[in-house]
Amino acid sequence: MQLSWNEYKARASEDLASDGAFIYRGQRDARWSLKTTLHRTALVSTVRDMKTYADVVLPQVHEAIEAWVGRSWDLTNPLGMAEFVAFLQHNGFPTPLLDWTYSPYVAAYFAFESVNHFHPQIDEVAVFSFNKRSWTAAYRQVYDYADHTPHVSVLQPRMVGNHKLAVQQGCFTWSNVEDIEGHIRLNEKDGKHFLVKCTFDVRERPKVMRELSLMGISAIQLMPSVEAVCKKALEDLIGLNSVGKKMSEVTP
Repeated sequence: MQLSWNEYKARASEDLASDGAFIYRGQRDARWSLKTTLHRTALVSTVRDMKTYADVVLPQVHEAIEAWVGRSWDLTNPLGMAEFVAFLQHNGFPTPLLDWTYSPYVAAYFAFESVNHFHPQIDEVAVFSFNKRSWTAAYRQVYDYADHTPHVSVLQPRMVGNHKLAVQQGCFTWSNVEDIEGHIRLNEKDGKHFLVKCTFDVRERPKVMRELSLMGISAIQLMPSVEAVCKKALEDLIGLNSVGKKMSEVTP
């Protein structure tokens, strides 16, 4: 469904009254499906199943990461495995995880943030709202890599050593299916709806980004770094301009 920003805020307020039942995911292009980075890359063609990923791929990358960051994760322990895969997810390595956040506003930030303000290539961005409480109550959650049962399972690893997970109020789903949205839709029976996709006109970007910044949601808060400070400064500079309008076209 397409919503205005004001309609979305009203809907988000209703969701938040359920005290943690919902998680959210923002995507820059409303046409994109829900697909993990593992399933979006060529690596998936060399991984026969999740057990191969766990037994062969992860130990190799673990050695390289351990040498770089000076920290080790116990991959024989399910908790250690979850924390390590979450660390990889937030540092650019393909995983079977999908990022979500407990904040509908953080999700909106990630939907709008990466849109090219002056040369948008899309008309709509999207935020998915997922009722994880109802989903996990209705369907078995799988945490064994060797289990081939098609599933979408909610994962909340510890945040230790992964500050991005903390500041982004994050959690994950992990799955062995390529089409996550299709899998969830297939299991929406008897009038139950677990997943809602909200789309927004990309032209709302200036208003949304200004309001989110006033809420304290910006690159500086979500991805603290000098690069984030530069990104925030640029956003403040261009934020008053209409999407698609060059700065040279704006009257001082």
